[in-house]
Amino acid sequence: MKENELGLHSIEKTFRQKIEETNAKIYDGSLRSGNKIEYEGTIIILGDLNAGAEAISGENVIVLGTIRGLAHAGASGNREAIIYANEIDAPQIRIADIVRELGEEDNEQQEEQEKTIKKRAYVKSSKIILE
Repeated sequence: MKENELGLHSIEKTFRQKIEETNAKIYDGSLRSGNKIEYEGTIIILGDLNAGAEAISGENVIVLGTIRGLAHAGASGNREAIIYANEIDAPQIRIADIVRELGEEDNEQQEEQEKTIKKRAYVKSSKIILE
């Protein structure tokens, strides 16, 4: 892996490392379409991650608004990373080398659960779980 390169294309192997203590980069505001933020630690966005925007983090992605764009946590391969937001309303999320498309199945489950807003994503048994 090249130094400072993050994302699916650069993951050579996955690992599990606790991430309770982390370095964080704070972005003050919403990330707009076409904007991209990458950081080896945790990314905290004090706003929304809008459609067409990307947040790629070696550790966690935390958004104090709604995720509508691409959130990729654990982009260095760490499957212990999490994605957290006030609402996750994106077509796709990624943790380490695992990709989850959020489509009609998730919308139907959400309707059955009385419009429960998904706020947290993590990996369990090699699948991304939304709560």
